[in-house]
Amino acid sequence: MIEEEEFYNPLRDKRKNRKVGNEVIPTDMNAMVDLAFLLLTFFMLTTTMLKPKAIEMVMPVSENEEQTEIQAIKESRAMTLIPLSENRLCYFTGFSKAEVRETEYGVDGIRKILLEHRQSLDYPVVIVKPHPESAFENLVDLIDEMNITRIERYAIGNFGKEEKELILKSGIKIE
Repeated sequence: MIEEEEFYNPLRDKRKNRKVGNEVIPTDMNAMVDLAFLLLTFFMLTTTMLKPKAIEMVMPVSENEEQTEIQAIKESRAMTLIPLSENRLCYFTGFSKAEVRETEYGVDGIRKILLEHRQSLDYPVVIVKPHPESAFENLVDLIDEMNITRIERYAIGNFGKEEKELILKSGIKIE
C-alpha cells in the first residue's frame, strides 16, 4: 500500500470553519438600474396620454354680451326638439302652425325622425330646447343622435312660453 502524505491546505481550514448560507455575494446593480430607466423613458415617450373627450359646441351669445350677427333660419329647414321630464321627448318642424308630436329616444324614435328630416333637406337645422325639469342625460343623448345622424347644424336654446303653449295646445301634458 502506498501511504498518502497530507499536505497543509489553508483553504481546507477555511471551509471547515465556514457557516453555510451566511456568505454575501456582491452584485452590481448599475446595469439593471440603467435598463429600468431606459425602459421607463421608452414607455413614457411612446405612450399616448388619454385625450379629453368633450363635446364641441357653439353656444348662443348671452343676454349681457353684444350680439353682432343673428342668423335667420328658414322655417322649412328647422326642427325643434324638446326633452321633457320622465324621459319624454316632443318635436315639431317649422315655427308657425307647428304640430307638436311626442316620440321616444333611440333608433325607432328620434333617430328615424332625424334621418328622415336630414334626407328631405340639404342643410337641416335642429334646435334643442330642454324643459327645466328634463334630465341632463336626455340632452346628451340628443347631441349623440345629432352626431350619429350627421346633422351638422344644431343649437341649444331656452325653453320658453311659446314652446309651452304649443305643447299644451297639442294636448301633451308637461308635468
